[in-house]
Amino acid sequence: MIQRIQSIYLFITVILTAMLFFMPVARLTVPDAFTYQFYTTKVIQSGNPEVFIAYNWMSMILNIVITLVSVVTIFLYKKRLLQLRLCIVNIILLIGLLVLIWAQVASLTNELDAVRQWGFSFGFPLIGVILNWLALRGIIKDIALLKSYDRIR
Repeated sequence: MIQRIQSIYLFITVILTAMLFFMPVARLTVPDAFTYQFYTTKVIQSGNPEVFIAYNWMSMILNIVITLVSVVTIFLYKKRLLQLRLCIVNIILLIGLLVLIWAQVASLTNELDAVRQWGFSFGFPLIGVILNWLALRGIIKDIALLKSYDRIR
């Protein structure tokens, strides 16, 4: 049921986590050398042409899992308790993704002795946490509403 507000919140979370695949999370600039762009999927060296450096397997897999859990959660509208649990799991995974990205970029910054600049897409997991929390509140309201209807019968 896409008309429920929590489905809209979860759909926006899907869009934000999908955008993380294509937008750089951070830019690392090595003084008097190269500039690297850090994505959740890969690290590339900026320039013409761009040079592929490495895959970020952990953050890529975690981002795929978060996106899939959000999509599955949207379509579990008849199983509200499972939807509730999946929202909690997704919040934990989004916080984990945020910490993982920060740790990977910090490690790479120290390794390359670079200056880092965070992209605005670094905030997408945090926005996803807020949206999942709002969806969680909507699911709790639905459960309370259905319990009140059962009492009336």
